[in-house]
Amino acid sequence: MTSLNSAVATTVANEGWAVVGQLDRPLARRLLHAVDEVAARTSDTPQPLHLLSGLAQHPDLAAIVDWPPLLALAVELLSPNVYVNHSHLDVHPPHAPTGAHRWHRDNGLMGRDMRLLWRDQPRVTLKVAVYLTDVDSPDDGALEVVPRSHLDTTSRYPTEDQPDGVPILGPAGTVAVFDARVWHRRRDNLGERVRRALFMAYSYRWLTSRDTPFEDVPEWANLPRIRRQLLGDKTVDPFYWASGELPLDPRSSDFQEAA
Repeated sequence: MTSLNSAVATTVANEGWAVVGQLDRPLARRLLHAVDEVAARTSDTPQPLHLLSGLAQHPDLAAIVDWPPLLALAVELLSPNVYVNHSHLDVHPPHAPTGAHRWHRDNGLMGRDMRLLWRDQPRVTLKVAVYLTDVDSPDDGALEVVPRSHLDTTSRYPTEDQPDGVPILGPAGTVAVFDARVWHRRRDNLGERVRRALFMAYSYRWLTSRDTPFEDVPEWANLPRIRRQLLGDKTVDPFYWASGELPLDPRSSDFQEAA
């Protein structure tokens, strides 16, 4: 864990979100081409797309799950016992203003089931946004977050305005993260380009997956063990794992070889 990643982890803990960095151009373009290929299966012209189990839609998309700065941050904020339990691809062409608020938190009704206020719930998920096209303006369909809302002491409601929201801007390849307890939304795309993005959620391996099961994606079977863990391979028990047994455990040979 570098001092830079430690600083980012502290920012996420305190503010609820941070920009991690920018993918190198070859990887960013590889992901963009993959998303474009998936989108082309649904329509010959750009149409709004919110496709769940995003990583399972194209073999090239698995390359993002172990991007070193991102993976180091996920392990620091959660533990080595993590995987991606939810992912989606988003394609949003420019459109007229909708007036939609779209404010929400992730992980559904977990708080109600745990009978805990949001600020009292543990962090169990780190959500990731990967911009595959430039988001220069809030009106380019930017992801917007409400800093420190994971520490709320008062209630917020999805239909309310959130004047303290912060749009996350950046060029194609920008990678941002936020605590799943943070209020966030997608803004309208009032710009001139189709907004393409990939989202995924690092969570503890004992948290139920919302994505296509690992064994149902044959292309993943021969990937490196760390990548397989992150995509949902349950070879190692998610509840009881010994020292050095998990590929992401710093004491494992897989982790040392990948370092």
